[in-house]
Amino acid sequence: MAYIALGPRTVTAAKDQTGLNKGNLTTAFTARALNLTVSQFECYHIVVTNVPAGATGQVYINATQYGFTFPGGGGGSEWDPQQPMLLSSGMELDILWSASAANPPSLPLCTAWFRYDNLVPANANG
Repeated sequence: MAYIALGPRTVTAAKDQTGLNKGNLTTAFTARALNLTVSQFECYHIVVTNVPAGATGQVYINATQYGFTFPGGGGGSEWDPQQPMLLSSGMELDILWSASAANPPSLPLCTAWFRYDNLVPANANG
């Protein structure tokens, strides 16, 4: 494998626009927010901070649950880089927070790190 770093993308949670988490906060890594030009890539690391006390997050890829994060009272959380999320162009990565979007004490801040394997053929199916 010959990974090429695509760098981090940081998104602040806002009122849900996915329809999956009505009335609550959602961190939406949309295709537009990612702004990546490769067809296949990995999210290998996520750092979550500024989470309201007691809030939890459900991780979704294209409206399908993928995982979860229980960062605790305002602490942090990280994704295991040994188990990267495999993504394709146009996919969306969302973290659906259990915190209400109405007057939250803080807004979760998520920084996701992306890379791609330049040895994988461009037309390979994942």
